[in-house]
Amino acid sequence: MPDVTALVDRARRQDPAAFRELFQRHVRAVHRVCTRIYGASPDVEDIVQTAFVEAFRSLGDFRGDALFSTWLTRIAVRVALRAVRKRPASSVSLDHALERAIDAPGPERLAAAREGLGVLERLLGELRPKRRAAFVLTVLEGYSMEEVAAILGASTTAVKVRVHDARRQFEKRLRHQPELLAALTAQGAES
Repeated sequence: MPDVTALVDRARRQDPAAFRELFQRHVRAVHRVCTRIYGASPDVEDIVQTAFVEAFRSLGDFRGDALFSTWLTRIAVRVALRAVRKRPASSVSLDHALERAIDAPGPERLAAAREGLGVLERLLGELRPKRRAAFVLTVLEGYSMEEVAAILGASTTAVKVRVHDARRQFEKRLRHQPELLAALTAQGAES
């Protein structure tokens, strides 16, 4: 399996197999980031495609100062944020709180986990785009504050403030859902 540097060099020479291999290696991560920033929607497929088109058109600009995956994530975030800004704002209701305990047995536990993910997705949808991107990349994707700052083209301080503000917003919305709040706080403490 060729390394990413060799694939990028081949793609710069317009090798279709190299484009395909780069796409296949990175599509899941790009899709995950775009979905978390834009939200679950059929439009995410178009956003992912646009991110790859922009990346492949810009391969000449890739200097190799960062990992290819980090460079590609930066493009994906920019495309997803642009799509978020273009879509009309929507009102999100969180009236459907978790009713089942996370430690419930079998199918109930799975249903509660899915419901919790749905609540998290709705909460993410309430965040302003830059705040959402900082939170997603730091807390959910595991990038360091410095990496997120580079990806977003922001200062580390700005990223820290955005993540902090997102956590505070979640805490306000989840005060009646202690299981989710505890999970979010534990996840945030790891980053």
